[in-house]
Amino acid sequence: METGMPPFAEQDSATHSAAPPAGHSQDDTLLVLPDALAKVLGDNRALPSLPASVMQIVALAESPDANLQDFTAAIERDPALTLRILGLANSVFHAYDTPAETCQEAITRLGIDATLSVALGFGLASQQQFRARGLDLSYFWQRALISALTSYTLARQLALPSPGRAFTLGLLQDIGMLALDACLRRGYAALLSSVDDHAALSAAEHKAWGCDHALVGAWLAQRWGLPKQLVSGIANSHLPLDQVLIGQRCVNAAGPLAEAWLDCSAADNHAATDDMPLTDMLRELVPTLGIDEDALIELLCGLQETLPPTAELMHISCPPEFDATRTLLEAKQQLHAHHLKLSQQLLNQRLEIERLRLRQADLTQRVSHDPLTGLFNRAHLEALLEQHFREALDQGNELSLVFIDLDYFKQLNDQHGHRLGDEVLKGFAGLLRELLSHDILGGRYGGEEFVLFLPGAGAEAAMRLAETLQQRMASRTLAVTVDHNAIRVSASMGVVSLVDSDFVNAEDLIQAADQAMYIAKRAGRGRIARYCDGVEEEPQQDSV
Repeated sequence: METGMPPFAEQDSATHSAAPPAGHSQDDTLLVLPDALAKVLGDNRALPSLPASVMQIVALAESPDANLQDFTAAIERDPALTLRILGLANSVFHAYDTPAETCQEAITRLGIDATLSVALGFGLASQQQFRARGLDLSYFWQRALISALTSYTLARQLALPSPGRAFTLGLLQDIGMLALDACLRRGYAALLSSVDDHAALSAAEHKAWGCDHALVGAWLAQRWGLPKQLVSGIANSHLPLDQVLIGQRCVNAAGPLAEAWLDCSAADNHAATDDMPLTDMLRELVPTLGIDEDALIELLCGLQETLPPTAELMHISCPPEFDATRTLLEAKQQLHAHHLKLSQQLLNQRLEIERLRLRQADLTQRVSHDPLTGLFNRAHLEALLEQHFREALDQGNELSLVFIDLDYFKQLNDQHGHRLGDEVLKGFAGLLRELLSHDILGGRYGGEEFVLFLPGAGAEAAMRLAETLQQRMASRTLAVTVDHNAIRVSASMGVVSLVDSDFVNAEDLIQAADQAMYIAKRAGRGRIARYCDGVEEEPQQDSV
């Protein structure tokens, strides 16, 4: 027979872990209560205490030299506790083919944490049975038991290393309420009667005494000499789920879930309602714990089977029966409906975002584009050209521009009407669009006037572009009259380059090209004229 700490203790003991979990203090710093509360509690003889046999087990749990025989001997001194340890070891939670027949076998099967939980729970429940003032002890221990079983079940589902510790913390997380109820007499009773739920109770305790019962419970656990990890876990047991690690999260989620469970029992109402407490808790737990919704509901349904025997073993009155399976099924249906509602809301949000995106794109298009031709409008053209003008000056790059005016456009409107004139403008815009690229930018300047400019290119490239445009216009039908006659037009064009003069801004460049365009018009239209050194060159006649 081995005499050292058995393997189960190294794996599941709250006191002999190889390293503390991140975020939990493992030093010997004494917890300090607010001054007013410390004066009331202090060495108050009314504080909850543990039986001598349980205190001996606690001391063994803290001792690095304790062995299995020491634990067995301490427990066997209390026949009632021994029976409960054996009962739990042979319960549905620890079912083996061969039942545990001795206390030593039961401890080996349970592990230190679970053994300590049974000792603490049984000892506390027995000691406090007739001591409560304003606290409903039956409800308190029922909540504690459901919380313990839920913590344990969640920890096992998540394959955490110490489900027994989770059970202990679930059972003890509210022991501070026992201390406050015992020492504050009518004050705590009045506080209990003024709140509707556990969260409101914690808030009221903070307001009244500067801390809640979680800190008081940790202080009491430290006073009893409980393992440091249990003290830390009790202190952190009421923190928000997103502020604690996953092991502590199982404990912190179990308390509210136990309260919701008991609310369903008390209501004795199996009809699904919009404010079903279990549904609300499941909505929060599923994403926070990372457990599949169906798996979580199945786990909770299983608690109904384990509650009665475990309550009997712990000497706790069993929670009232209710149709847990039906209630959880209704909760699942509500969750499904909630998910569908969220999905629809998400879809509606996406559709609204897409609508706003399209509206924004339309507004952007309206601001920068000409509504008739779809080309850049004058304001955008001038801003864009000014930007390239400044960049060309700063970087010493070339920049050239072609100013285009459709010939005889007024006569065309007068003869055929503005509708045909608009068709001609749209046809010409389509022709220009064929020439536009990253290196050739342009748009409608106004009326029948258009502008093309070439960042990084000189007058020769602009002249070639103008000639190409003239050639395509000569062979392109831009519109058709009502009597099916093809309409072709010519254009007068002025070309200017940044090096042609000392231009101050982009507007000067446009005016120079405009002047050259008028030279082309005066020379007979359908021509290209270049602005150079302040004097327009002779226009070049269209070669087609």
